Amino acid sequence: MSILPETLRALLPPFIFSLLLPYLEHCLRVISEALYLQLIRRHPNHLLVQLYQHLDLAPLENACANFHHTSGPGSPPIHPVPRLIRVLLLKHLYHFSDRTLEDYLTFHLLFKWFAGYSLFDLSPDHVTLSRFEKWVAENQGRAFFDIVLQQIDHDFPEQRALAQIGDTFAMQANAAKESLIQLIRHTGQRLLHSLHQVDAQRHQSVVQHLDLLALFGDADEKNLYWLSEEETARVLQTTVLTARHCVQLVQHQLTLSPPLDALARQPVTTWLTNLEKIIADEVELTQTTPPLTEVVEREKKGSFRLGSATDPEATYRVHAVGGSKTDLGYNVSVAVADPSVETGGFIREIHADTGAYQDASGIPALLTEQKKYHGVTPPKMIYDRAAGAGKTRAAVAQATNNETQLVAYLPAYDKRTLLFTPDDFLMSTDGTQLICPHDQSTPIAYRSQSGDGRTFHFLAFQCQDCPLWEGCRKQRRGSKAKRQVFISDYRDYVLAARVYNQTDAFKQEMKKRPLIERIIAVLVRYQGARRARCLGLHRADFQAKMAATTYNLKYWMKLLKEQGNTPKKISAP
Repeated sequence: MSILPETLRALLPPFIFSLLLPYLEHCLRVISEALYLQLIRRHPNHLLVQLYQHLDLAPLENACANFHHTSGPGSPPIHPVPRLIRVLLLKHLYHFSDRTLEDYLTFHLLFKWFAGYSLFDLSPDHVTLSRFEKWVAENQGRAFFDIVLQQIDHDFPEQRALAQIGDTFAMQANAAKESLIQLIRHTGQRLLHSLHQVDAQRHQSVVQHLDLLALFGDADEKNLYWLSEEETARVLQTTVLTARHCVQLVQHQLTLSPPLDALARQPVTTWLTNLEKIIADEVELTQTTPPLTEVVEREKKGSFRLGSATDPEATYRVHAVGGSKTDLGYNVSVAVADPSVETGGFIREIHADTGAYQDASGIPALLTEQKKYHGVTPPKMIYDRAAGAGKTRAAVAQATNNETQLVAYLPAYDKRTLLFTPDDFLMSTDGTQLICPHDQSTPIAYRSQSGDGRTFHFLAFQCQDCPLWEGCRKQRRGSKAKRQVFISDYRDYVLAARVYNQTDAFKQEMKKRPLIERIIAVLVRYQGARRARCLGLHRADFQAKMAATTYNLKYWMKLLKEQGNTPKKISAP
């Protein structure tokens, strides 16, 4: 829809306007094309001009064709899918908000040209942009990343066979951290609200039997920040016990007839689970006499702790260095083709997990998704010491059918104790007996209850008068205690890695690992991957993939320019 014809419609008589309209639209189109051609010919090296020359968006248009349903009656959409795809690409290329992008599409000629709008067309508003991005995230979350990478592979097929480097970074949640009392209260509000949305009568029944003042506090209550330790403990005690009562009341309502529809009760069940998890992770309940329950905040809390009821899928990510710094949000794993190679450096896969997800746990997903969507299995995955454990190496071997070798430093097992470690014990060829450094063997073994492996037992008589006692046992010489040795199921992977880690190839490969840090720096500083724009894991994963997509696009254009790629002839839309 053009702006100028609509303006003239109000100024000219209808008969004259109908006569002039065909000629007027033709003149406006000619003016728009002439202006755009002058603009792009003066700036042939601009990123958007380069993308227009090389990027084929037809596959994306086909993937997103169902956004508009025009098969029935009604006028065609004002903003068709091909234009919205280009607009969404612009947003993530320049890390714009929807409102900022709306302004740029209105006042920036090159943006309007790239999106496919003529000079006098109305550009989409921020509501249209937000609606389309939400649809793409829910229905075609991988489309932009996969289709762009396929076209890059067409130009640089050799980088598909390169070794890859992996790492993780934190994406902060689009929600503020909440104190424990605030978190319980906010989650309780969401629980009661979801129940009210499903069944107002059951909600009313819960509220009638619940002390709302004890759970949510008084409107004139002193700010929690200013409470003393004794006051905070008292408020926490009251809040937790009332929240538990709230959980019991809601659970009872869910058991009553007629039963709620499974789909309808899902949000209630989700918030009920969240509230139970928060209480279990954060506090310890002890019975005292007379029959009372004492609430004490745990010193060692749960691993996947919720930090905000605004975004309950975000959990705390504890940094490996020091272990004291935490981020509420998501842990994003990324795999990059070897940047030391001339045509390497492209992001081959990126994947977001909740923040408490361990760094090494994301590696199998990086590899399986590459194989599933691109048919790529890298020969090696270079990682830091966080992925060096045998369990991770076994997971990588299983995910790739032993086609990918994990290259990483082994954990410093020998620094955990001055005594002999499991590595100092030999396993018999048939795997049934363990041999100690003093050539004593034992077949006595049981499956461990705390790890993947077996615990071998050396009986006391085997260790009597052993010259290696002080280097093997904590007990005093002559003790009747058994010597227990845990042997992991992944021992063979560790032994193979220990041999390979002594080679020059390993040393050269580990020198490449820091190269991924600069790529992550680009993602978090210039492509908007540091902080989530929306709520939920799915949207965080989509945002990470779009950040990787725009990084790959810019790097792709850079390599083509360095190789002197001849641009094709372009014209205005």
